[in-house]
Amino acid sequence: MRTTLAAAGLLLAALALTGCSQGDGQARNRAHGAITVDGKPIPFGDIVITPDGAKKNTGAQGFANIRAGRYDTGAAGGKGYGGGPAIVKVTGFDKEGGKLICDAEFAVDFPTSGDAAQDINVPKNKAKGASGPDI
Repeated sequence: MRTTLAAAGLLLAALALTGCSQGDGQARNRAHGAITVDGKPIPFGDIVITPDGAKKNTGAQGFANIRAGRYDTGAAGGKGYGGGPAIVKVTGFDKEGGKLICDAEFAVDFPTSGDAAQDINVPKNKAKGASGPDI
């Protein structure tokens, strides 16, 4: 009986460690920080972080919810990012189920490895899908 319990405990520990890769085997890092549009916190929305293929980045895509002007790929509902240059898509609302305040896509350079505290500001010319130069 003790051997069975010990084996079950080892199996559970192995499964818990496997969960750190978030299931797809790709290396992922936590990205988090403040997220604003024209300097004002985005109350509600989401961010998708996609490796910038034009800069030869083939890492893992990440995503996070935006809540009260903050995002965190390590929080519930998020998934870590592989690191390096990225194209971010930010969709922000004035409140849950509220008015769209930004729907923008632009380049951001994240560190290539390790967790990143990266504040992101959606420029005013990118708010509500406006086009303009990347930041």
